[in-house]
Amino acid sequence: MIKPGSRVGVLMSGGVDSSVAALLLRDAGYDVVGVTLQLWDYEAVASRPHGERGCCDITHQNDARHVCSLLGVPHVVMDLREAFDREVVSPYEKAYLGGVTPNPCVTCNSKLKWGAVLAKARVLEVDAIATGHYARIDHTSDGPILRRGLDPRKDQAYALWQVPREALAKTILPLGEWHKDKIREIAAEHGLRNADKPDSQEVCFIPDRYDEYLRERYPAETSSIGEGEIVDLNGNVVGMHRGFFGFTIGQRRGLNISDGQGPYYVADVDAGNNRVVVAGPESLVHAGLMATAVNWVSYDPPTEPEQCTVKVRYNDPLGAPATIYPVGHDGRVKIRFHKDVRAVTPGQSAVWYRGDAVWGGGIISRAMREKDWAVETPGEVEAK
Repeated sequence: MIKPGSRVGVLMSGGVDSSVAALLLRDAGYDVVGVTLQLWDYEAVASRPHGERGCCDITHQNDARHVCSLLGVPHVVMDLREAFDREVVSPYEKAYLGGVTPNPCVTCNSKLKWGAVLAKARVLEVDAIATGHYARIDHTSDGPILRRGLDPRKDQAYALWQVPREALAKTILPLGEWHKDKIREIAAEHGLRNADKPDSQEVCFIPDRYDEYLRERYPAETSSIGEGEIVDLNGNVVGMHRGFFGFTIGQRRGLNISDGQGPYYVADVDAGNNRVVVAGPESLVHAGLMATAVNWVSYDPPTEPEQCTVKVRYNDPLGAPATIYPVGHDGRVKIRFHKDVRAVTPGQSAVWYRGDAVWGGGIISRAMREKDWAVETPGEVEAK
């Protein structure tokens, strides 16, 4: 247990959540130091025609510094630009150019916030770190248990599935018991200038559309990809696109198909053939999934099929009832939904829960339809 009096590095983005996290910990008797991560070259992105946003905007660093001054706690900036580009930005770009839809925020949490920062804990002279995530940690004798935040609109435990359990043991999440409206009230009562600051909604380093961002960063590669076909499930060409990397499974907007047969949704991204496959909504449902790069956050892996709840996207408040199977010899985890789930997207995160506790998570490597499940898992007991 991390007790009051401990020196805690609060990761402060300049937003209202991390600012109030620092305030609450200070008032609870912790020795707080504000830590802001510089993840981008501010001068380079300031000249972009799209403007600044997210971690690319120096005003966020200034807001964090101002809050620390108001609270009377020290503030330090950690330069992690090289690590951010290597661990987060570059893998994100390469995944999209390979036809996969990644989740960079999950990687940023595990590799940087709970990776690089904790690695420098001795330099910072901190005993633990804290963030403004809406999630909870129970520090038990058997180790930490990561739980959903109590505010169902803001629960962020899903985004923390990749954080190593040993790192969670050195973590405090002060906002897990709070609702967002109350956090803004506390900020306003204490005169924090970011009390009404809007929440960040998109990938922090993308200035506008991610396909245009990729064209700017990789002009030769994206030009060589060129135009491609949009086809239906029967292989009929129903439209053209400017590059497969501009599409993700489940997408409806931006298809520009006018054959009168819609609505169409992206059902598959065929990077090898620069082809986008579209279908009606009934073709987007999936019976299960395969996940790789698995991390068991709060409990050990199952030794036999076990029931759980699975989320395949952040904005799914409840998740889907499912059965999870023991880890295969290849390290993959198989999950069978009790009812079909829509738009399961390779590259995104699947997170499984026991009650309100995050049991574990992984990267979706394959979305499985009913016919796929029968081929992949012959003879297994069905959960439906």
